[in-house]
Amino acid sequence: MPVFRVEPAADRVVHLIMDHPSRKVNVLDVEALADLERALDEVERLERPAGLVLTSGKPGSFIAGADVAAIGAISDRDEVLGLVRRAHASFQRLATLPYPTVAAIDGVCLGGGVELTLACDSRIASEEPRTQIGLPEVLLGIYPGFGGTQRLPRLIGLPAALDLILTGRALDAKRAERIGLIARAVPAAWLMERAHERLELLTTRPEQRRRDRYRPPGMAAWFMDGTPFGRSLVFARARAATRARTGGHYPAPLAALEVIERTRGLPIEAGLEIEAAWVSDLAIGPVCKNLVRLFEQTERAKKEPVATDSSVQALPVRTMLLAGAGTMGGGIAEAASRAGIRVRLRDLNPEALTRALRTARELIEERGRRRRLPSRERDAQLARILPTVELSGVARADLALEAVVEDLNVKRRVFAEIEVRIGPDAVLATNTSSLSVDALAQGLARPERLCGLHFFNPVHRMPLVEVVKGSRTSERTLLTAVALVRRLGKTPVVVGDAPGFVVNRILMPYLREAMHLLDDGFSVGAIDRAMRGFGMPMGPFEVLDEVGLDVAQKVAGVLGRAFPERVAPAVLLDKVVAAGRLGKKNGVGFYRHRGRERQPDPALRALLRLRRPRKSPNLDALAERMVLVMINEAARCLEEGVVADAGWLDLAMILGSGFPPFRGGPLRHADSLGLSRVESRLIALQAEKGDRFRPAPLLARLAAQGGTFTTVPRAEAAPAAATA
Repeated sequence: MPVFRVEPAADRVVHLIMDHPSRKVNVLDVEALADLERALDEVERLERPAGLVLTSGKPGSFIAGADVAAIGAISDRDEVLGLVRRAHASFQRLATLPYPTVAAIDGVCLGGGVELTLACDSRIASEEPRTQIGLPEVLLGIYPGFGGTQRLPRLIGLPAALDLILTGRALDAKRAERIGLIARAVPAAWLMERAHERLELLTTRPEQRRRDRYRPPGMAAWFMDGTPFGRSLVFARARAATRARTGGHYPAPLAALEVIERTRGLPIEAGLEIEAAWVSDLAIGPVCKNLVRLFEQTERAKKEPVATDSSVQALPVRTMLLAGAGTMGGGIAEAASRAGIRVRLRDLNPEALTRALRTARELIEERGRRRRLPSRERDAQLARILPTVELSGVARADLALEAVVEDLNVKRRVFAEIEVRIGPDAVLATNTSSLSVDALAQGLARPERLCGLHFFNPVHRMPLVEVVKGSRTSERTLLTAVALVRRLGKTPVVVGDAPGFVVNRILMPYLREAMHLLDDGFSVGAIDRAMRGFGMPMGPFEVLDEVGLDVAQKVAGVLGRAFPERVAPAVLLDKVVAAGRLGKKNGVGFYRHRGRERQPDPALRALLRLRRPRKSPNLDALAERMVLVMINEAARCLEEGVVADAGWLDLAMILGSGFPPFRGGPLRHADSLGLSRVESRLIALQAEKGDRFRPAPLLARLAAQGGTFTTVPRAEAAPAAATA
């Protein structure tokens, strides 16, 4: 079956309809590009139509972009170059048809889909919220390579085009209309009628056809785009902003800037050839491969079944009890209410309830302003959160999530109160960051309905939720928990009931190593700069102050008790907490905090009796020590089956700890370094610094075999609950 259909319509108009027969959404894969050539052959044989409308045969969906899996799989530059040139040739054929062409967009239009519409004379789009138009290629380590760097600046001007290409953000139809990316935003029901009207306008007014393809700039835009000084200013500002945002670690945005600057004023054919050459280099590079793998792993998390028994069904969650209105309560309540879930927010402290409601209200208002939600929708969302100091109404809850203080006995008491009141089919969940789900299940009449849902703070910004499967957690409980996390718009990663789960388990050795470096005479600032230079969004001491030093101390204690043979007490952390320094929450930790500002604290050295900081430290060497302990602990997690495979672990660390996405996660990064090299460095550091650097058995075995973490079979990384 063809991907593109050519169908005659009224008034000698022809419709070019994309409807990929083997895909749920339209994707410009190799099959589609080949069939586009055939369809254009058919179009060019027609007796001079009055015009052409490009549209989709999939209701509510236009074109989702290029084939991401193919981008990840191709490793030959010439193969990429041939594919890009093939797309260029077809798009240029569409662009040079001797009659008007209009793209009628309804639904998601991304990447190559946008670039295909840019080959048309004009574009209109439906006003529906589902319509999102953007060029997200930089998020995959490339740039728009099907003509986007050439046609978009010509259409909307240099500043607006750079904004879309360098950020990868998507626009709704109204915003796309305002910047000139589309000619009109119209109701979906009128889309095809308005497309035909647009064709008629372009036919009767040739100057409008030129304007729709190359919009004449205003005076300010002319200065920024049409003069050498203006262009140099735009490019200089864009480069500075891009380097500040990416730290220079992501080559695609800077390559896009270089291509656009080099090709300004060139004929489009010459510009397309330069675009093709540069994007082909990016597509086979490590950053692109790592970002594509991250994208694919995130898609797995959204869709992949987690139960082995296909007959087991998740319990629909319509009402949930949230016990605990502390730091996380307001954020979790807002996320659930936004998903249409009624939330009974229970806390014994009325002031805590007030603070949580204030947090939820602020998040609802902020999101509402950003997405232009009517006030009635905001009010309805807030009304779904019902604060209470009682346990009334618990019987109606489909799921009860506790988020009280990190104390085993307190959490057990909360579950004991809830279990006798909640319905027999309801699921129980804990938001613990470090306590054992199995330990919390002791004393429950039905421990199989308890799991962990470890949200990260702040909830509205952190996409990861660790779904913790205890040794007795049922598949129905696990399915319900994963379905809830997906409904909240978060990314679930199923982990075993091991100390610290995955993210905290791997983070703690990293944070401990930072404190070892501090004790070795390196400054807090130098250590943090080293990890920001590696690509982390914050350094380890910035993270500790943000999380709260008392919270970190509790997690360190759990891991110290679990692994006493290799985890020494966190003496420096204990001293800082004993001095009343809790981090950002009380204004002083490893830094002094005032609002959003943080400053080094000269008093810290005397408090901890630290030696005078070393001058001109080797930041790469500092980063290496901290990264190696993360890799080593990640290898242990994989070997113990805390996660099912390396992809899940890397995803959890990127989303939960900020591990640099361009490096692919700790295990992928280790593979790229070479495991024999990683093992050698660990052995050298073990001889110098002690057994905390002893290579993990799995790492040593793979290094000897010439293997990699990412090819460890799923069977070797057993289901997490098997070791819980």
